[in-house]
Amino acid sequence: MSVHTMSSLSMKRVVITLAMIIAIPFAARLLNTVVMQDDISLMYAFTACACLLLVYDWNLFGIHYNRAKNAPMDTILYTVIGFLLLVAWHMTGYRFLQPSIVLPATRSLIAYGYARPAMLIGYSFSQAVVINIGFKALTDHLDVRSREIQAILISGLLFGLFYTLLFTPFSLALLSRTYLFNLVQTCILSYLYNQSHSLFRG
Repeated sequence: MSVHTMSSLSMKRVVITLAMIIAIPFAARLLNTVVMQDDISLMYAFTACACLLLVYDWNLFGIHYNRAKNAPMDTILYTVIGFLLLVAWHMTGYRFLQPSIVLPATRSLIAYGYARPAMLIGYSFSQAVVINIGFKALTDHLDVRSREIQAILISGLLFGLFYTLLFTPFSLALLSRTYLFNLVQTCILSYLYNQSHSLFRG
């Protein structure tokens, strides 16, 4: 059965949003020619993209924020569920799959001392914005209100592949492990979105 579409974003907005995300690794490489520090360059590229996405997709952000604000108990419930599911998957997936995760290297965190909290916040918040808005843009034309299992799997396959190809070094074994990791992670996010109808879910 085909999955019907129920879109709140225009195709133009979807394409521009995804183009901004695709630009992140290229912007990081360009910035690194000046900064000469991979982790700092990627952090700035992620942060700049997150800021641009928040401004460009402000209406989308506002709609989902209001949904979360107007249903506080659901927001709290699915935030807790999302936190537990994602922590459990990160611990399990990282141990058994050893995927490529977009985080600063340990040596960089040690080298930057008191700047470590800022780096971790920059990576985590900016990456969360990019993933959530990117997930919504890439899967926006899927109807997640019906055929729930199919929609969750399709969104996991699509965004998991998109994010893996964009931020994983080229190695067939590493790409395979990281894709499986990102696929499950995206399926969790898709499930939470389908249940709460808001991007503010964990």
